[in-house]
Amino acid sequence: MHIAAAALDRAAAYRLFISAVVPRPIAWVGSISAEGVDNLAPFSYFMGVSSAPPMLAFSVARTRDGGLKDTARNVLATGEFTVSIPEEATLDAMHQTSAAYTGSEFDGVGIARAVSVRVAPPRVALARVALECRVHQTLEVGNCLLVVGEVVEFHVADELWENGAVRLADYRPVARLGGDAYTTLGRVLHRPPAKP
Repeated sequence: MHIAAAALDRAAAYRLFISAVVPRPIAWVGSISAEGVDNLAPFSYFMGVSSAPPMLAFSVARTRDGGLKDTARNVLATGEFTVSIPEEATLDAMHQTSAAYTGSEFDGVGIARAVSVRVAPPRVALARVALECRVHQTLEVGNCLLVVGEVVEFHVADELWENGAVRLADYRPVARLGGDAYTTLGRVLHRPPAKP
């Protein structure tokens, strides 16, 4: 089957794209508006982009009328955000924050905040892995605002810490699939470093 992307409307292209590019890690982004209202929303167009310095990127789609969503407005206004990594235990709460709330999703869903060390936006208290970030660069890409942030503080729960890394055996992150589907790490496959 061959499908010309230009022949698809926005909804059809989105549905096909998110079902094909899987699994996608989820950035559960905490931000604060210029007026001081905090916001929490998940984004699955998310990835690491640099390790020296550590940087990540996520993109925020525009609203149907072309406006900026709260997260995009907030990071543009303040230059700071947090990324909490959702796990199986926080999946339902994370999913619920994808709905539109008046006021803070932390309050609307009943999610406890943790005070950040280097940035103003809070992170999710139950998140065992979280990153505090400052905006490095933003870029308009298609119908999205791509946000590149430098990680200025890592938070890793003591029980997940092993030899300078997150211990995968006990880490339970969730990832996004197409439609209403999520997935877990499942079976982890190891390979030694590749050699020519």
